[in-house]
Amino acid sequence: MNENLITRKQFAAAIFVSLLSPLLRLLPQTAVDLAGRGAWLSAIPAVLPLLGLGAVLVSFQAYMRPGEGLGGLLLRWLGPVFGRIVLVLYAGWFLFYGGFILRSGADRLVSTIYPGSGPTLFILVTIALCLLVALGDLRAAARTAVLMRGVLVGALAAVILLSIPNMDPDMLQPVGWRDAGPIALGALPLASVGAAAGSFSFLSGYVQPTKNRRWLLGSMLFLLALGAAICASVVSVFGPELTHTLTYPFFIMIRSISLWDLVPRIEAVVIAAWVGADFLLCSFLLRCAHEALRPVFGLPVPEGRKTFSLRGGRFLLWLEAGAVFGCSLALDLPPWELRMWSDRFIPLASDAMLYGGLSLLWLVTIPRRKKEKGGR
Repeated sequence: MNENLITRKQFAAAIFVSLLSPLLRLLPQTAVDLAGRGAWLSAIPAVLPLLGLGAVLVSFQAYMRPGEGLGGLLLRWLGPVFGRIVLVLYAGWFLFYGGFILRSGADRLVSTIYPGSGPTLFILVTIALCLLVALGDLRAAARTAVLMRGVLVGALAAVILLSIPNMDPDMLQPVGWRDAGPIALGALPLASVGAAAGSFSFLSGYVQPTKNRRWLLGSMLFLLALGAAICASVVSVFGPELTHTLTYPFFIMIRSISLWDLVPRIEAVVIAAWVGADFLLCSFLLRCAHEALRPVFGLPVPEGRKTFSLRGGRFLLWLEAGAVFGCSLALDLPPWELRMWSDRFIPLASDAMLYGGLSLLWLVTIPRRKKEKGGR
Protein backbone atom coordinates (compact mmCIF):
# COMPACT_ATOMS: atom_id res chain seq x y z
CA MET A 1 0.00 0.00 0.00
CA ASN A 2 1.39 3.36 -1.01
CA GLU A 3 1.51 5.59 2.05
CA ASN A 4 1.88 8.70 -0.11
CA LEU A 5 -1.65 8.31 -1.46
CA ILE A 6 -4.96 9.32 0.11
CA THR A 7 -6.91 6.38 1.49
CA ARG A 8 -10.40 5.72 0.18
CA LYS A 9 -11.88 6.47 3.62
CA GLN A 10 -10.16 9.85 3.69
CA PHE A 11 -11.27 10.57 0.12
CA ALA A 12 -14.87 9.67 0.98
CA ALA A 13 -14.70 12.03 3.99
CA ALA A 14 -13.35 14.84 1.78
CA ILE A 15 -16.20 14.38 -0.69
CA PHE A 16 -18.81 14.18 2.06
CA VAL A 17 -17.69 17.35 3.85
CA SER A 18 -17.40 19.23 0.56
CA LEU A 19 -20.93 18.23 -0.43
CA LEU A 20 -22.26 19.70 2.79
CA SER A 21 -21.68 23.09 1.14
CA PRO A 22 -24.33 22.71 -1.60
CA LEU A 23 -26.50 20.68 0.78
CA LEU A 24 -26.74 23.50 3.32
CA ARG A 25 -27.19 26.05 0.54
CA LEU A 26 -30.03 24.30 -1.33
CA LEU A 27 -31.90 22.58 1.48
CA PRO A 28 -34.56 22.73 2.60
CA GLN A 29 -35.94 25.61 0.47
CA THR A 30 -35.54 24.17 -3.02
CA ALA A 31 -36.81 20.73 -2.08
CA VAL A 32 -39.77 22.19 -0.17
CA ASP A 33 -40.60 24.47 -3.12
CA LEU A 34 -40.92 21.39 -5.32
CA ALA A 35 -42.24 18.73 -2.95
CA GLY A 36 -43.95 20.63 -0.12
CA ARG A 37 -44.36 18.76 3.13
CA GLY A 38 -43.08 15.58 1.49
CA ALA A 39 -39.65 17.05 0.72
CA TRP A 40 -37.95 14.79 3.24
CA LEU A 41 -39.07 11.75 1.22
CA SER A 42 -37.38 13.11 -1.91
CA ALA A 43 -34.13 11.58 -0.70
CA ILE A 44 -35.45 8.18 -1.82
CA PRO A 45 -35.81 8.87 -5.57
CA ALA A 46 -32.57 10.90 -5.45
CA VAL A 47 -30.71 7.61 -4.99
CA LEU A 48 -31.33 6.59 -8.63
CA PRO A 49 -29.49 9.42 -10.46
CA LEU A 50 -26.63 9.22 -7.97
CA LEU A 51 -26.27 5.48 -8.60
CA GLY A 52 -26.22 6.21 -12.33
CA LEU A 53 -23.48 8.83 -11.94
CA GLY A 54 -21.55 6.47 -9.68
CA ALA A 55 -21.71 3.73 -12.31
CA VAL A 56 -20.28 6.11 -14.94
CA LEU A 57 -17.43 7.18 -12.64
CA VAL A 58 -16.61 3.59 -11.71
CA SER A 59 -16.53 2.72 -15.41
CA PHE A 60 -13.97 5.50 -16.02
CA GLN A 61 -11.96 4.55 -12.95
CA ALA A 62 -11.49 0.99 -14.20
CA TYR A 63 -9.35 2.31 -17.08
CA MET A 64 -7.25 4.85 -15.17
CA ARG A 65 -3.56 4.10 -14.97
CA PRO A 66 -1.62 4.46 -11.68
CA GLY A 67 -1.38 8.14 -10.78
CA GLU A 68 -3.90 9.11 -13.46
CA GLY A 69 -7.10 11.06 -12.85
CA LEU A 70 -10.05 11.67 -15.11
CA GLY A 71 -8.19 14.55 -16.80
CA GLY A 72 -5.35 12.35 -17.99
CA LEU A 73 -7.74 9.60 -19.05
CA LEU A 74 -9.91 11.95 -21.13
CA LEU A 75 -6.90 13.49 -22.87
CA ARG A 76 -5.61 10.02 -23.68
CA TRP A 77 -8.97 8.87 -25.03
CA LEU A 78 -10.24 12.01 -26.76
CA GLY A 79 -6.98 13.10 -28.35
CA PRO A 80 -4.86 16.27 -28.08
CA VAL A 81 -7.42 18.64 -29.63
CA PHE A 82 -10.87 17.58 -28.46
CA GLY A 83 -9.44 16.32 -25.18
CA ARG A 84 -7.89 19.71 -24.37
CA ILE A 85 -11.11 21.53 -25.25
CA VAL A 86 -13.11 19.30 -22.89
CA LEU A 87 -10.60 19.68 -20.06
CA VAL A 88 -10.47 23.47 -20.37
CA LEU A 89 -14.28 23.56 -20.20
CA TYR A 90 -14.31 21.49 -17.02
CA ALA A 91 -11.53 23.58 -15.47
CA GLY A 92 -13.49 26.73 -16.27
CA TRP A 93 -16.58 25.30 -14.62
CA PHE A 94 -14.67 24.32 -11.47
CA LEU A 95 -13.22 27.82 -11.16
CA PHE A 96 -16.55 29.53 -11.78
CA TYR A 97 -18.31 27.21 -9.31
CA GLY A 98 -15.61 27.95 -6.73
CA GLY A 99 -16.20 31.67 -7.22
CA PHE A 100 -19.92 31.20 -6.73
CA ILE A 101 -19.35 29.16 -3.56
CA LEU A 102 -17.24 31.96 -2.11
CA ARG A 103 -19.76 34.66 -3.07
CA SER A 104 -22.82 32.82 -1.76
CA GLY A 105 -21.02 31.81 1.44
CA ALA A 106 -19.84 35.38 2.11
CA ASP A 107 -23.30 36.82 1.44
CA ARG A 108 -24.82 34.26 3.79
CA LEU A 109 -22.44 35.29 6.57
CA VAL A 110 -23.07 38.97 5.96
CA SER A 111 -26.86 38.62 5.95
CA THR A 112 -27.06 36.43 9.06
CA ILE A 113 -24.11 37.37 11.26
CA TYR A 114 -22.44 40.58 10.07
CA PRO A 115 -25.16 42.83 8.60
CA GLY A 116 -23.83 46.11 7.32
CA SER A 117 -20.43 44.73 6.34
CA GLY A 118 -19.38 43.78 2.83
CA PRO A 119 -18.54 40.29 1.54
CA THR A 120 -15.27 41.21 -0.20
CA LEU A 121 -13.06 40.81 2.87
CA PHE A 122 -14.55 37.39 3.67
CA ILE A 123 -14.02 36.28 0.07
CA LEU A 124 -10.42 37.51 0.03
CA VAL A 125 -9.51 35.78 3.30
CA THR A 126 -11.22 32.53 2.26
CA ILE A 127 -9.61 32.33 -1.18
CA ALA A 128 -6.21 33.01 0.39
CA LEU A 129 -6.72 30.07 2.77
CA CYS A 130 -8.05 27.89 -0.05
CA LEU A 131 -4.96 28.66 -2.13
CA LEU A 132 -2.75 27.75 0.83
CA VAL A 133 -4.49 24.35 1.08
CA ALA A 134 -4.32 23.80 -2.69
CA LEU A 135 -0.58 24.56 -2.67
CA GLY A 136 -0.06 21.98 0.05
CA ASP A 137 -0.36 18.22 0.24
CA LEU A 138 -3.77 16.80 -0.66
CA ARG A 139 -3.32 14.12 1.98
CA ALA A 140 -3.32 16.79 4.69
CA ALA A 141 -6.56 18.26 3.32
CA ALA A 142 -8.14 14.80 3.24
CA ARG A 143 -7.07 14.06 6.83
CA THR A 144 -8.54 17.39 7.88
CA ALA A 145 -11.81 16.41 6.20
CA VAL A 146 -11.97 13.27 8.37
CA LEU A 147 -11.85 15.43 11.51
CA MET A 148 -14.27 18.00 10.11
CA ARG A 149 -16.81 15.35 9.18
CA GLY A 150 -17.34 14.30 12.77
CA VAL A 151 -17.55 17.88 14.04
CA LEU A 152 -19.92 19.13 11.33
CA VAL A 153 -22.24 16.14 11.41
CA GLY A 154 -22.32 16.35 15.21
CA ALA A 155 -23.26 20.04 15.03
CA LEU A 156 -26.06 19.46 12.53
CA ALA A 157 -27.35 16.48 14.52
CA ALA A 158 -27.34 18.56 17.71
CA VAL A 159 -29.45 21.26 16.06
CA ILE A 160 -31.98 18.72 14.85
CA LEU A 161 -32.18 16.92 18.20
CA LEU A 162 -32.49 20.12 20.23
CA SER A 163 -35.27 21.30 17.90
CA ILE A 164 -37.44 18.24 18.59
CA PRO A 165 -39.52 20.02 21.30
CA ASN A 166 -40.52 22.62 18.69
CA MET A 167 -41.44 20.08 16.02
CA ASP A 168 -45.01 19.24 15.04
CA PRO A 169 -45.22 15.90 13.17
CA ASP A 170 -48.59 16.95 11.74
CA MET A 171 -46.73 19.47 9.55
CA LEU A 172 -45.34 16.50 7.60
CA GLN A 173 -48.77 15.02 6.91
CA PRO A 174 -50.72 14.02 4.96
CA VAL A 175 -48.56 12.50 2.23
CA GLY A 176 -50.26 10.19 -0.26
CA TRP A 177 -49.91 8.85 -3.79
CA ARG A 178 -50.89 12.24 -5.21
CA ASP A 179 -47.68 13.61 -3.77
CA ALA A 180 -45.50 11.08 -5.63
CA GLY A 181 -44.87 13.47 -8.54
CA PRO A 182 -43.83 16.47 -6.42
CA ILE A 183 -41.68 14.21 -4.22
CA ALA A 184 -39.90 12.93 -7.33
CA LEU A 185 -39.30 16.54 -8.44
CA GLY A 186 -37.99 17.33 -4.96
CA ALA A 187 -35.20 14.84 -5.63
CA LEU A 188 -33.68 17.21 -8.19
CA PRO A 189 -31.84 19.49 -5.71
CA LEU A 190 -30.63 16.47 -3.76
CA ALA A 191 -29.34 14.90 -6.96
CA SER A 192 -27.64 18.20 -7.83
CA VAL A 193 -25.90 18.18 -4.47
CA GLY A 194 -24.55 14.69 -5.09
CA ALA A 195 -23.46 15.55 -8.62
CA ALA A 196 -20.56 17.61 -7.25
CA ALA A 197 -18.94 14.30 -6.26
CA GLY A 198 -18.18 13.78 -9.93
CA SER A 199 -15.68 16.66 -9.78
CA PHE A 200 -13.47 14.62 -7.46
CA SER A 201 -12.83 12.01 -10.17
CA PHE A 202 -10.17 14.44 -11.46
CA LEU A 203 -8.26 13.81 -8.21
CA SER A 204 -8.32 10.01 -8.50
CA GLY A 205 -4.60 9.88 -9.27
CA TYR A 206 -3.84 10.88 -5.67
CA VAL A 207 -6.02 8.14 -4.14
CA GLN A 208 -5.19 4.53 -3.37
CA PRO A 209 -6.62 2.24 -6.05
CA THR A 210 -9.34 -0.19 -5.04
CA LYS A 211 -11.47 -2.89 -6.59
CA ASN A 212 -14.34 -2.03 -4.27
CA ARG A 213 -16.96 -0.29 -6.41
CA ARG A 214 -19.10 0.71 -3.42
CA TRP A 215 -16.54 2.63 -1.41
CA LEU A 216 -18.51 5.91 -1.66
CA LEU A 217 -22.01 4.45 -1.42
CA GLY A 218 -22.28 4.65 2.36
CA SER A 219 -21.25 8.31 2.45
CA MET A 220 -23.71 9.26 -0.29
CA LEU A 221 -26.60 7.47 1.41
CA PHE A 222 -25.71 9.14 4.70
CA LEU A 223 -25.63 12.51 2.94
CA LEU A 224 -29.12 11.91 1.55
CA ALA A 225 -30.33 10.82 4.99
CA LEU A 226 -28.91 14.03 6.47
CA GLY A 227 -30.68 16.04 3.78
CA ALA A 228 -33.94 14.26 4.55
CA ALA A 229 -33.50 14.99 8.27
CA ILE A 230 -32.88 18.69 7.59
CA CYS A 231 -36.01 18.93 5.42
CA ALA A 232 -38.16 17.04 7.93
CA SER A 233 -36.96 19.04 10.94
CA VAL A 234 -37.37 22.48 9.36
CA VAL A 235 -40.77 21.71 7.84
CA SER A 236 -42.04 20.21 11.09
CA VAL A 237 -41.01 23.40 12.92
CA PHE A 238 -42.17 26.06 10.47
CA GLY A 239 -44.48 24.26 8.05
CA PRO A 240 -43.96 24.15 4.25
CA GLU A 241 -45.52 27.56 3.55
CA LEU A 242 -43.37 29.48 6.05
CA THR A 243 -40.26 27.50 5.10
CA HIS A 244 -40.76 28.66 1.52
CA THR A 245 -40.70 32.33 2.53
CA LEU A 246 -37.81 32.23 5.02
CA THR A 247 -34.20 32.97 4.14
CA TYR A 248 -31.90 30.32 5.66
CA PRO A 249 -34.68 28.58 7.67
CA PHE A 250 -32.26 26.04 9.14
CA PHE A 251 -30.30 28.85 10.78
CA ILE A 252 -33.51 30.49 11.97
CA MET A 253 -34.56 27.15 13.48
CA ILE A 254 -31.50 27.32 15.72
CA ARG A 255 -32.78 30.53 17.26
CA SER A 256 -36.04 28.81 18.15
CA ILE A 257 -34.17 26.45 20.46
CA SER A 258 -35.00 27.35 24.05
CA LEU A 259 -32.56 25.30 26.10
CA TRP A 260 -30.50 27.23 28.64
CA ASP A 261 -27.97 29.48 26.88
CA LEU A 262 -26.94 27.05 24.16
CA VAL A 263 -28.17 29.07 21.16
CA PRO A 264 -25.09 31.32 20.78
CA ARG A 265 -22.79 28.29 21.03
CA ILE A 266 -24.81 26.26 18.53
CA GLU A 267 -24.96 29.21 16.15
CA ALA A 268 -21.18 29.45 16.27
CA VAL A 269 -20.78 25.75 15.47
CA VAL A 270 -23.26 25.88 12.59
CA ILE A 271 -21.49 28.94 11.19
CA ALA A 272 -18.30 26.90 11.37
CA ALA A 273 -20.11 24.16 9.43
CA TRP A 274 -21.11 26.66 6.74
CA VAL A 275 -17.65 28.19 6.45
CA GLY A 276 -15.79 24.89 6.78
CA ALA A 277 -17.77 23.10 4.08
CA ASP A 278 -17.47 26.05 1.66
CA PHE A 279 -13.76 26.38 2.39
CA LEU A 280 -12.99 22.71 1.82
CA LEU A 281 -15.09 22.47 -1.36
CA CYS A 282 -13.43 25.55 -2.85
CA SER A 283 -9.98 24.21 -1.95
CA PHE A 284 -10.65 20.92 -3.70
CA LEU A 285 -12.20 22.70 -6.70
CA LEU A 286 -8.92 24.58 -7.13
CA ARG A 287 -7.09 21.26 -7.28
CA CYS A 288 -9.75 19.75 -9.57
CA ALA A 289 -9.25 22.65 -11.97
CA HIS A 290 -5.49 22.18 -11.76
CA GLU A 291 -5.80 18.46 -12.50
CA ALA A 292 -7.97 19.30 -15.51
CA LEU A 293 -5.41 21.83 -16.83
CA ARG A 294 -2.26 19.93 -15.91
CA PRO A 295 -2.57 17.38 -18.76
CA VAL A 296 -3.46 20.18 -21.17
CA PHE A 297 -0.06 21.85 -20.62
CA GLY A 298 1.88 18.68 -19.80
CA LEU A 299 2.74 19.84 -16.28
CA PRO A 300 4.16 17.58 -13.55
CA VAL A 301 2.43 16.66 -10.30
CA PRO A 302 2.53 19.70 -7.95
CA GLU A 303 3.03 17.58 -4.81
CA GLY A 304 6.34 17.34 -2.94
CA ARG A 305 7.50 20.93 -3.39
CA LYS A 306 7.75 23.88 -1.03
CA THR A 307 4.42 25.56 -0.39
CA PHE A 308 5.19 28.81 -2.20
CA SER A 309 7.31 27.33 -4.96
CA LEU A 310 6.19 28.35 -8.45
CA ARG A 311 8.09 25.57 -10.20
CA GLY A 312 6.54 22.62 -11.96
CA GLY A 313 3.53 24.62 -13.10
CA ARG A 314 2.52 25.53 -9.55
CA PHE A 315 2.19 29.15 -10.66
CA LEU A 316 -1.00 27.97 -12.36
CA LEU A 317 -2.63 27.45 -8.95
CA TRP A 318 -2.12 31.16 -8.21
CA LEU A 319 -3.76 32.08 -11.51
CA GLU A 320 -6.64 29.72 -10.74
CA ALA A 321 -7.15 31.33 -7.33
CA GLY A 322 -7.19 34.72 -9.03
CA ALA A 323 -9.82 33.46 -11.46
CA VAL A 324 -11.98 32.19 -8.58
CA PHE A 325 -11.66 35.54 -6.82
CA GLY A 326 -12.57 37.36 -10.04
CA CYS A 327 -15.64 35.17 -10.58
CA SER A 328 -16.81 35.82 -7.02
CA LEU A 329 -16.50 39.58 -7.55
CA ALA A 330 -18.34 39.34 -10.88
CA LEU A 331 -21.24 37.67 -9.08
CA ASP A 332 -21.97 40.79 -7.05
CA LEU A 333 -25.73 40.47 -7.40
CA PRO A 334 -28.79 41.55 -5.39
CA PRO A 335 -29.86 38.91 -2.82
CA TRP A 336 -32.92 37.83 -4.80
CA GLU A 337 -30.89 37.39 -7.97
CA LEU A 338 -28.11 35.53 -6.18
CA ARG A 339 -30.71 33.17 -4.74
CA MET A 340 -32.03 32.55 -8.25
CA TRP A 341 -28.52 31.63 -9.33
CA SER A 342 -28.17 29.38 -6.29
CA ASP A 343 -31.52 27.62 -6.71
CA ARG A 344 -31.72 27.37 -10.50
CA PHE A 345 -28.77 28.33 -12.68
CA ILE A 346 -25.92 26.77 -10.69
CA PRO A 347 -27.67 23.39 -10.11
CA LEU A 348 -28.67 23.24 -13.79
CA ALA A 349 -25.13 24.02 -14.92
CA SER A 350 -23.71 21.49 -12.46
CA ASP A 351 -26.09 18.80 -13.67
CA ALA A 352 -25.25 19.60 -17.29
CA MET A 353 -21.49 19.40 -16.70
CA LEU A 354 -21.45 16.37 -14.40
CA TYR A 355 -24.51 14.26 -15.17
CA GLY A 356 -24.86 15.28 -18.80
CA GLY A 357 -21.23 15.89 -19.72
CA LEU A 358 -19.75 12.80 -18.07
CA SER A 359 -22.53 10.58 -19.42
CA LEU A 360 -21.97 11.95 -22.93
CA LEU A 361 -18.23 11.36 -22.62
CA TRP A 362 -18.94 7.83 -21.43
CA LEU A 363 -20.98 7.19 -24.58
CA VAL A 364 -18.44 8.85 -26.88
CA THR A 365 -15.60 6.74 -25.48
CA ILE A 366 -17.35 3.36 -25.82
CA PRO A 367 -15.24 2.38 -28.88
CA ARG A 368 -12.02 3.29 -27.02
CA ARG A 369 -13.06 1.30 -23.98
CA LYS A 370 -13.82 -1.74 -26.11
CA LYS A 371 -10.43 -1.40 -27.79
CA GLU A 372 -8.57 -1.18 -24.47
CA LYS A 373 -10.59 -4.04 -23.02
CA GLY A 374 -9.81 -6.18 -26.03
CA GLY A 375 -6.13 -5.39 -25.71
CA ARG A 376 -5.90 -6.60 -22.14
